[in-house]
Amino acid sequence: MPGTVNDRPRRPPALDWSVRLGALGAVLLVAGLLTDVEWLILAAVAAGAASLVSALVWRSQLIDAWHRQRRDGPPPADGEKRNP
Repeated sequence: MPGTVNDRPRRPPALDWSVRLGALGAVLLVAGLLTDVEWLILAAVAAGAASLVSALVWRSQLIDAWHRQRRDGPPPADGEKRNP
């Protein structure tokens, strides 16, 4: 059925992880600064670093897809076959 949730393109998992870890890091950082608890601040820094790594993985996936598309051309329309 067109227009359903399943028709949406799926977001890359690395992007999802980056956003989630970044949000977690922000919450932990605010909590650590408000309560002056050092391990919370360290956990926030670790979550931020993991978010950065995930973002870099996602960026590398985007670049790989871009290179593939430039090399192979755009994907064929539905029902069409790619010429070798």
